[in-house]
Amino acid sequence: MLEEELSLTLEEKTTDAYEKLIDNMPSIGIISRKKRIKGYIEITEIAQYMITSEEITDDSAFYIFSIMMRKCSNFNKATMMTALSLESIGEAVFSPIGLKFIIEVRRTLNLPTTQHSNDEATVIEEKLINDGEDQPNLPPDTQQRD
Repeated sequence: MLEEELSLTLEEKTTDAYEKLIDNMPSIGIISRKKRIKGYIEITEIAQYMITSEEITDDSAFYIFSIMMRKCSNFNKATMMTALSLESIGEAVFSPIGLKFIIEVRRTLNLPTTQHSNDEATVIEEKLINDGEDQPNLPPDTQQRD
């Protein structure tokens, strides 16, 4: 009974977070590289705040982003523009969840690695520690690859 209540709560939190992110999706303009990248960064920063405040988990954020890629064309366009332009964007610009997701998108598209993914685990760990997190919760697939 308690497990059902917890899973329902997680489902409700994820649904609420999805609605918040959709409602906060900024305008990306008409073929505006700058606005699309800025939109991606803003949405992922909101999601990172939700993770930090324990409204959602990393896994929930990835799930929400996956749904948004299919249901929200503005987020899809912003994510694709960011993934394609990642080489020209500095590492300090992204929130930890935004960096993890955009690197995963690049892997899915079979795009070459960038300075962001060369030492992804270290970058994410440093950003989490700098944001006040004590122990980063890195999935095993973020370890450096040969």
